[in-house]
Amino acid sequence: MQPLGPSAVQPDSIDVWVVSHGGVASNALCDHMEAQGIRTRPENYGLICHRQHPGEKIGKPILVIHGDYLDAIRSMDRRKFLTANASKMCLGINAPEIPLSRFLQSFPDDPVGFKMFLESFKQANEDGIDNVAFLRYPYSNQEALEAFNKLGVEINLEGFALRDRKKKYSPRSKDVKQILEIYSDFEFKE
Repeated sequence: MQPLGPSAVQPDSIDVWVVSHGGVASNALCDHMEAQGIRTRPENYGLICHRQHPGEKIGKPILVIHGDYLDAIRSMDRRKFLTANASKMCLGINAPEIPLSRFLQSFPDDPVGFKMFLESFKQANEDGIDNVAFLRYPYSNQEALEAFNKLGVEINLEGFALRDRKKKYSPRSKDVKQILEIYSDFEFKE
């Protein structure tokens, strides 16, 4: 079991910090990068892959994968990661035992933390704290290469392809239905 955190990014243990809000195949891309020797998964990867930018320099290129928000919520819910990822994005800790109803109560406009998470990286980029590139899911390999180029990261995407999203979704709880409604019109401008 992972510690509660919060946990800091350890720049010496990564070449690129790949973050996402979850449900957008960031693990598939990290697998591909790791196979090429590009370090993306430090020991505490599970604690930092969905956390906000800390507001101080990390000093490594940062790739933020986001998009397809409603299906991402459904995907995280189906895989039982929604509350864990919400606790990481909203609170910076791994606390999957916190019920979604508490996030709805505490963060009524952003219960999963998408807005806080994405704005933290946008602000870090605008303030020149770190080199941040945004990659909107679903993306083509060409779009990914453009993001990596912006970061100054050389990568070979030959053999990499996003797979089709699984559409088998289980019945939704009333909390998840409410969360989907809250984000129904959400759009992030990079």
